[in-house]
Amino acid sequence: MVPHRRWRITAAACALLLAAACGGGSADERTAPPAAETGPGAVADPAAEADPGAETDPGGVADPGGVAVETGIEYGRGEVRAPGEDTVPLLLDLYRPAGEAEEDLPVVILIHGGGFTGLSRTNPHIVDVARGLAERGIVVASIDYRLAGQDPVPSARLGPLVEALPAGGVSVAMAAAVDDTLTAADFLAGHAGDLGIDPGRLGVAGSSAGAITADHVGYALDDHGIDGPEIAFVGSLWGGIFVPPPAGMGRAGAEQLGAGEPALFVVHGDADDVVPVQLDDELVARARAVGVPSEYHRMPGGGHGYGPSGFFTRPVDGQQTAYDRLLDFAEQALARR
Repeated sequence: MVPHRRWRITAAACALLLAAACGGGSADERTAPPAAETGPGAVADPAAEADPGAETDPGGVADPGGVAVETGIEYGRGEVRAPGEDTVPLLLDLYRPAGEAEEDLPVVILIHGGGFTGLSRTNPHIVDVARGLAERGIVVASIDYRLAGQDPVPSARLGPLVEALPAGGVSVAMAAAVDDTLTAADFLAGHAGDLGIDPGRLGVAGSSAGAITADHVGYALDDHGIDGPEIAFVGSLWGGIFVPPPAGMGRAGAEQLGAGEPALFVVHGDADDVVPVQLDDELVARARAVGVPSEYHRMPGGGHGYGPSGFFTRPVDGQQTAYDRLLDFAEQALARR
């Protein structure tokens, strides 16, 4: 494939993602699916799924499944231009195994989807994944980030990434999401002692826009001269890398994944009409070519989102679903060496 054709696919994916967020594409990332498609223990809640500003009550909650949840933690502030010029609080919910841990625990930054325009950390599917990881002994920081409607202003450290992306509001919003993820990583590292976490055992994971964000944090920043945290694994659910590599460093976004970079877990439906599956095909092929551990579940007939892909419901390995495999992969990647 010639270089220009690869980049046209990536730019088209970016446009499709924005269009989906504005009314097309999978309803799974925008409104609650039928109860049969929700994750283990999930409650189909159309209001919580449809309202990108919905938040849980601040404070600590003892989850019936043995997970302690602290909500509404401010991990930083971010600059926006809408509805007026301001800095806004960046919030996360912290999920952790209930009870006292005998050692510092690994941590995953979990990033919701929504086309960089909507949804939030209270998305029921993201909550399911956060609880599942916490039940495996992993602390989860499920973050909100600045959205396109706020006209976010990425910090100066993201300048090289902004310059490399195609022009447009969704590109700036994507850069802001990457910026906020780095802010969350800085917050976790700076408060590791208080939180009882080991920032040296860090993963990033997300779905759709969140997966795209995680992929860029894990594999693209260093190619553009941007410092990021040490990451053990990336969990990418129907994502891909959009930004092209710097001149002379390859043709496709996936080529920014290099030897020695984080292990990669991917789920993507081969009938996804929002984010092309080819982006993840290329990313996984690149991981295998350079010796980065990877696991890929390319879902036959699967669409975009948790329900359409069958993430929680379709067996992919014996009786295990892609959800089960994600939890296993994260646990193994974050194990103390």
